[in-house]
Amino acid sequence: MTIQHRTVDIEAAAKLWRDDLSASQIAKRFGVSRNVIVGLAFRNRSLFPWRGDAGKKTRAPGQAKTARPRKRAPELKREPEIPATAYDAERLQSAKLLHHLTAGECCWPFGNGGPYLFCAAETTGRYCRNHHARSLPKKNEGKA
Repeated sequence: MTIQHRTVDIEAAAKLWRDDLSASQIAKRFGVSRNVIVGLAFRNRSLFPWRGDAGKKTRAPGQAKTARPRKRAPELKREPEIPATAYDAERLQSAKLLHHLTAGECCWPFGNGGPYLFCAAETTGRYCRNHHARSLPKKNEGKA
């Protein structure tokens, strides 16, 4: 038996609803999906009274969910600060903000906090000759 959207079928489904049958059980009797019954109940609220949270599973009293202890985040290693040089002090006079840099200008950052300024010396790569040399590891560094 399939459900028709006739008053007789709607009232029959509503009676089963009031007799505390679930939407799935009513759907099986009519040979339709559960969603058909839920939609029918939604559109005909006066015939299908609200049941509250009766169908939902509840936890037994005293069964409170306990929070698991959180693991602490690993300590982040701070990058060693690159000390300023006399060259940096000279370049600071003509330093630019990042959005003012153009292609062919050194993008070596100055300072530890904002606003960040950049070297802006003319170059063919990312960094000017001086800053490129400082970006490379020293020959004795890294060997243990």
